[in-house]
Formats: sequence, C-alpha cells, structure tokens
Amino acid sequence: MRITQNIVFALLLAISFASANEYLHIADSCYAARALRANGDKADAKNAKIMKESYKKAMEDSTVLEAATEGYVKTLYFCFRFVQFDEKKRQLHLDTLMDASKSAYEKFPKNKEIAHVYASTLSMWGSERNVFSSIKEGIAGKVRDVATAAEDWQILGRAHFVLPYVPLILSWPDEKLADKYLTMALEKNRKDIYNYYFLADLRYDQSRYDDAVEFIVQGLDAGVRPGYILEDKRARWHLKELWKKIDYKHRDKLSPKHLEDGENIRKAIEALRAKNKKK
Repeated sequence: MRITQNIVFALLLAISFASANEYLHIADSCYAARALRANGDKADAKNAKIMKESYKKAMEDSTVLEAATEGYVKTLYFCFRFVQFDEKKRQLHLDTLMDASKSAYEKFPKNKEIAHVYASTLSMWGSERNVFSSIKEGIAGKVRDVATAAEDWQILGRAHFVLPYVPLILSWPDEKLADKYLTMALEKNRKDIYNYYFLADLRYDQSRYDDAVEFIVQGLDAGVRPGYILEDKRARWHLKELWKKIDYKHRDKLSPKHLEDGENIRKAIEALRAKNKKK
C-alpha cells in the first residue's frame, strides 16, 4: 500500500512539475522551430513573439529560472539578428538585449550560453557606438574577460582580431592570439560554420589567400545543421562573399587546386540563384 502511495505521489509531483514548466516547454519548442516560415534569412515574427513571452512567463518559476533565462536571452539575440524590425528602433532593440544579457550574466556567470550572448552583445553594442569611446569605457576589456571566463575561444579570438591596438589604452589585442584562439574554437566545434569563416577572414587579412579559400571550402562542405538553419545559412553567405572578394582581387595568387575549388563554388552559387528564380 505504501509503495502504491509513493508511486501516486511521484506521478502527482511529475504532473505538477510539468504544469509548472508548461511555458518553458512551449518556448523551447518554438525556439527549436525558429527557422519555420522564415522569409529568406528573416524569421517569423509571430513565432519569435511567442518565444519571448513564454520564456518570460517561465522565468516566474524559480525551479527553471536559469534555463528560462538562458532561453530568453538567446531568443532576444536571435531576434535581433534574424527578425525584421524598424531600423529606427535598432538601438532600442540592442539596448534591450544588452540589459537582459547583462542581468542574466550577473545572475548566472557560469552559464556559457548566457556568457556567449552577453559577450557578443557587448561587442555589437560597443561597435554601434563610437569605437574609441567604448574602448575607454572598458567595453573591449569586458568582452575579453567574459569570453575568457567562459572559455569562449570564438569570441576571444575574434576580439583579438578585430579590435585595434591602441598604445596605453588598448594594448592587449594580438594577431597571434587571434590565430591561437580561433584555431582552438574550430578544434572545439567543427560544426559551427562561423569558426571556418572567422579563420578564413583572418587568413585573408594575413594575405594567405590559399589558406583562406581552404577554410571557405571546409566551411561550405560542413553543410547546414538542422537546429541552426538560419544561423548557418548566414554563415555560408559570409563565406561565399569572402570567396567573391578573393576571386575578384587575388585570383592570380591562388593555387590551381583552389582555383578549381573556386569554380565549384561559383557553379554552386549560380545553381542556387537559378533555383531561387524558379520559385
């Protein structure tokens, strides 16, 4: 009898738990389907609204606060990048993302997903304003510190690459460290196409055009992950745009192998363009 009572109690507890987390389940389902009904690389605004509202509701439940907070800031970051909005309100959207990700990071500093969004947002927020003002305010250093603590080699490597070296003000950006951390990022996650793009972009800046094309080819060969359709499609677009720049400006510096790779990329681009025209 006691065993039966325990089983019934466990079932009731499970049902109660599921009910309490209903908003989290809804939000997670919408997030997993965030590429559905997309128009080009712009996500469906209605689905995005459901995600945001459901995660905010889920955040009222302390038992799932961290998971819901993570989902909420990831959703805001996704919406800023992939949901159409009035460009006049761009700064407002970015400020909202900044405030939310900062608050989330302060609550859950060991959550690497939240740290990634916060570091990425800091970087965007700083670049949208006057760069040197942002540097003086310590934004660049904060990006470095958050990325280092989270072992986010992609963000850290990119920061070392894109940030300017400014004597006495910003003396830590180092191209060699950019190379080191971006290589570590790729070794850590070969499925993330941006890791290929960032290394290809670095090689381009180093005038190592064959190496850049090699990373472009590898990134395009990686395909599109089912759970990151819009993100990977945009990363592939960046890879193709970088190849176009190399092909236009530095074609004469490429090896026969990478000239051939380039022709294959060109054919793939033309085939995709022809396919889209038929739609």
